[in-house]
Amino acid sequence: MDKPKLNKSELTRLRRQIKMYNQFLPVLKLKKERLQAEHLRLKRELAERRESFAKKREAVRGLESLLPEPLPIDLPAMIRAVEIRVEEKVIAGVKVPVLEEVGFADVELPRFGLPPWVNRALPLLRAMVAEYKELEVLALQAECINHELRKATQKVNLFEKVLIPDTKEAVRRIEIALGDQQVAAVCRGKIAKTKQQRAAREAVS
Repeated sequence: MDKPKLNKSELTRLRRQIKMYNQFLPVLKLKKERLQAEHLRLKRELAERRESFAKKREAVRGLESLLPEPLPIDLPAMIRAVEIRVEEKVIAGVKVPVLEEVGFADVELPRFGLPPWVNRALPLLRAMVAEYKELEVLALQAECINHELRKATQKVNLFEKVLIPDTKEAVRRIEIALGDQQVAAVCRGKIAKTKQQRAAREAVS
């Protein structure tokens, strides 16, 4: 903070500033609390979803031995997402991405020459791909929330640890200076009055 001017107008300005800071700080704290709550919720959800995904991936690991088997279809192409629709929504005042849909190629399976395991595995593999994409978007959500949480925390700290204390200190210094000026003015007035009284007495005598 710049060195304040030691006058009444500056004192009034700084007092108004403190009042504004004290009105704005609760709003910042509330936003920070909401972001913290959302941050913790997303952290828990991501951990749970990642654990669930890892279990499902382990469950289909047995299919790996079957994948090299020659097939009349392009299985990797059939489980590859061809459309990922992501929308935006506001969470705790922050715009975040939300996965709306994961689309796959609409391919008709041949009736003959297809191993039975493919019909069972295809929906499962597609579900896993969709879940993985959802995890990616959830991670982006967490990144957006964390970014805003850091900014909100910095602002709260700025108000609590810098702006409000510094402005209060400036007000204190101005009040002391104005008090000193008032005392000095009273003293000067008394000295002048004493001189006038002395001069009057000397004139009479």
